[in-house]
Amino acid sequence: MRGRRLALALIMLILGGSAGWAADDPSDVERTWQAGLVFLPGESEPVKLAALDGAAEAARGGRRPAIVYMHGCDGLSVYTALTGRFLAAVGYVVVMPDSFARLDKPKSCDVATITGGLHRAVLGWRHAEAANAIRRTRALPFVQPDSIILMGLSEGGVTTATFTGEPVRARIVEGWACHAGWPEYRGLAAPAGEPVLALLGADDPWFTLPALKGDCGAFMTSENGSRSIVYKAPHLLAPYHYLTWHVEPLTAILEFLNRVQAMNR
Repeated sequence: MRGRRLALALIMLILGGSAGWAADDPSDVERTWQAGLVFLPGESEPVKLAALDGAAEAARGGRRPAIVYMHGCDGLSVYTALTGRFLAAVGYVVVMPDSFARLDKPKSCDVATITGGLHRAVLGWRHAEAANAIRRTRALPFVQPDSIILMGLSEGGVTTATFTGEPVRARIVEGWACHAGWPEYRGLAAPAGEPVLALLGADDPWFTLPALKGDCGAFMTSENGSRSIVYKAPHLLAPYHYLTWHVEPLTAILEFLNRVQAMNR
């Protein structure tokens, strides 16, 4: 029996999963919601989603559009917090599930050495987290259920670009090129009428391999309002992975969000 358990554990590791938890195990995915953060308009600091008083927020501010934000392979950070505060300041409820709240979270990258691709199956894990977060966000009494936007950085950008399932109004992809050697990582899965904004530094050090060269514009049509912005040298942002610390990407995001909201009217 012990030999069978060891064999099963080995098979799960080879497949890129966890011997204890499946990628879409409901209780494990729910942990990513409960441990996540929400940035609210008019508030200077985020609160834990588990501690959110939905009724009080609904009574105070009414219904607002929301952004479900998928963090990168290193988790929630000072960078994601800066983005969350900006988006909340312009009127959005910003929900950030925490993938590292899972009981068994395989390592998918090494930030110190700029090495990715350590857990290929992580994309399915992140898709499950996004689907749950979108459903849970849509049910919040202070969120406009038909005005949810999916946004992600790096690994979260891959998740955002390739996500299918729960409908969203639009997508924002930061720090991802939409090109990859693994087919499930490649391209955009947004429906034809769903606009996408993609932001990329042309000399981003995470994308030096030939298979990763390009940008999301190759999979877009401008007819639905989609746009791919690539910052090329000598632009200051050309070598950067995280971009939304700078006024130009923030301005582009705000303009995109305004266009999306105008389309809803």
